[in-house]
Amino acid sequence: MLDKIIDRFFVRQDTSAPLLIGATGGSGTRALHGALAEAGFFVGTRLNHAGDAMDFEPFLDEIINPVLRETRSLDYALDQLSDGTRTAAKRGFKVALKTYTAELPQKAGHWGWKNPRSMYILPIIAAACPGMSFLHLVRDGRDMALSDNQNQPNKHYEALFGEAYGDATPEFAIKLWARANSQVADWGERELGSRYMRIRFEDLCAAPGKVLAGALINGGIEPALAGRVGAGADSVIRTPSSVGRWRSLPEDEARALTEKATDALERFGYLS
Repeated sequence: MLDKIIDRFFVRQDTSAPLLIGATGGSGTRALHGALAEAGFFVGTRLNHAGDAMDFEPFLDEIINPVLRETRSLDYALDQLSDGTRTAAKRGFKVALKTYTAELPQKAGHWGWKNPRSMYILPIIAAACPGMSFLHLVRDGRDMALSDNQNQPNKHYEALFGEAYGDATPEFAIKLWARANSQVADWGERELGSRYMRIRFEDLCAAPGKVLAGALINGGIEPALAGRVGAGADSVIRTPSSVGRWRSLPEDEARALTEKATDALERFGYLS
């Protein structure tokens, strides 16, 4: 009954194949959002200063931790959730999606949204949007551990690991970075195939247009559009001074950070 009421008040249109951008917070997704917007993608109207789609924020705040407490993972199936959580997830996402797409042009060929925490609910999104693509931005976890943006560890560390966030040291932050990104990569590679696209932030900064356009083409975006996005990337993406900041740490502290996330750092190409 609730689903029928929801449908009655929102315009029906095809919302099965969005392009999503997600990452651990502070990875640089704002630049990707800007490049897509420059190329004419519909990326929402109610955005914060970083370009995050705010229509999804209340739902993300409501559902991520219950899901993590039940699964302790970002790589899960909906049938692993309790009936109550699964029902709330499906209905809550449907409401958020319909709100977000209220201004989506009827003939919009390319659309999606940027919200870093989308990566925590990819199985929920995929159930409602079976043609979805996901652009996963990864940045060196040692830099991330030193970032001022620790919103995700603050909000979700306890639910993911079943233990208190402690004194919020970089070692706790890189632990979340390693598990979250590795589990998202596992799910994306297995469930989405070529529609899962992963970019390292450092590579993006080095060659914005080439790296972004190449990833989109590999993910099924037509070359002409991917080229326009790439051109937008060249105009908006610059290398921040914070890249490589972990190298200024004392040797023992840098080694400790690396040891906390060795497998993930190696998987994503940060260890030779």
